[in-house]
Amino acid sequence: MPIPCVDVIVEKASRVLIGFRVIDPYRNVWALPGGRILKHEYPGDAAQRILREIGVKGRISDLVGVFPVKFPLHELKRYDITLCYRSQWVAGEPQADSELARFRWVSPERLPARTGANYRRMIKAAFFN
Repeated sequence: MPIPCVDVIVEKASRVLIGFRVIDPYRNVWALPGGRILKHEYPGDAAQRILREIGVKGRISDLVGVFPVKFPLHELKRYDITLCYRSQWVAGEPQADSELARFRWVSPERLPARTGANYRRMIKAAFFN
């Protein structure tokens, strides 16, 4: 059964917020802030919660798309359905948590080499389609 998730593209001054993941799946890659949608939670509310958890306030502008995310090397062959939202940064500096150890603001055209393929796909859909 797929796990419903959200990822958020936070924009500030033509840059995108990414964090370095330190948990599986997708350990040791640059990623968008994101996570699971909780029981009885609307996806947009989940996106806002995830931003609050890292100390950022954003204004959700639109849904970028729905992305199937497969983890073929995961022992349970994990499969997520991710709703990717676009958000304008309003306030706050991102703070490390148990999932994302550090953050960077980067140009969508110049993502770090270790950016996860699924996150690259979402950023491409938001900026280049």
